Amino acid sequence: MSFSVTDIEDTVHFYKDVLGLTLRSRSRNEYDGLGTALFGTKWGLSQSHAELEIAVMELAGNRIEFIQYKDPACQPYHMNPSIAGSAHLALRVDDVAAERKRLEDLGVEFHSPINVFKETGKPDWKWCYFRDPDGICLELVESEG
Repeated sequence: MSFSVTDIEDTVHFYKDVLGLTLRSRSRNEYDGLGTALFGTKWGLSQSHAELEIAVMELAGNRIEFIQYKDPACQPYHMNPSIAGSAHLALRVDDVAAERKRLEDLGVEFHSPINVFKETGKPDWKWCYFRDPDGICLELVESEG
């Protein structure tokens, strides 16, 4: 899984120090031909050269890659989850209310209340949404089963 971000330092701080993910590596990738490999030529982004800053983080054994495009410069996230290609990251927690309070105490703002989803024959689950420094949607999820 990979997300483009506007400021790799802010992103690493948020995911490591606020959410508790583990930083596995940092790297920089720059060369002629990288732009063509990343963007192709069909989509109107014909640029041979590219420069990236990359942070690889881990959450429960899963690798999450954050990339700051330096050249071409990263554009701000559109923040509209209905646009194709948009994604969000769900974080499973033991107690959604306690984790929400902990994050709010650290200054994180939520844009949804804690909701309960009930499906016949399955355990209830609770969830709520917030955003990272780039506006990428994040979800806390608590499942009773």
